[in-house]
Amino acid sequence: MENYTRREILRGLTAFLGGLAIGNLNGLEALAEESYKTSDLNKDSEEMLLARMLYGEARGCSKEEKIAIAYTALNRNKDEKKWNGENNLKTVLLKKRQYSCFNEKDPNRTKLMNPDSKIFEECLEVARGVLNKRYKDPTNGATHYHTRNIKPNWDYSKLEERNLEGNFKHKFYKEN
Repeated sequence: MENYTRREILRGLTAFLGGLAIGNLNGLEALAEESYKTSDLNKDSEEMLLARMLYGEARGCSKEEKIAIAYTALNRNKDEKKWNGENNLKTVLLKKRQYSCFNEKDPNRTKLMNPDSKIFEECLEVARGVLNKRYKDPTNGATHYHTRNIKPNWDYSKLEERNLEGNFKHKFYKEN
């Protein structure tokens, strides 16, 4: 609850109760959707931010691919490279130009700040599972990825490609 303002909680509760009053459970969906909205990413927990990253970067991907993408953030967090962000997952995720969905002008930023609850719930479940080590790292330590449709302007001499099992839309790399 600490991540939401009193106004946001009351709005969600009002929507929920309104739904129950008219005899359906739409209020539950309204409450969930309301609770996922934010206007300040810095107030989110690491779990919520990781779920938002997955929503912004991989909402159209399989659960397995979402797990792999989530692990890139955890792997960056423990790689001790200061340019990746420092000390915690939150700084890694919100570090400028690291995860494009958080960039101010990226169209996915608006979407992840007000996500569709059904898709977001899977992202949240994956984030929880990864943070609780319920899922293994399928990337073998990857810290970078990109869709197969693009080739970023990276120094690939410092990266080792990771071949993952499965039909993924992304390529994964570990920094040497």
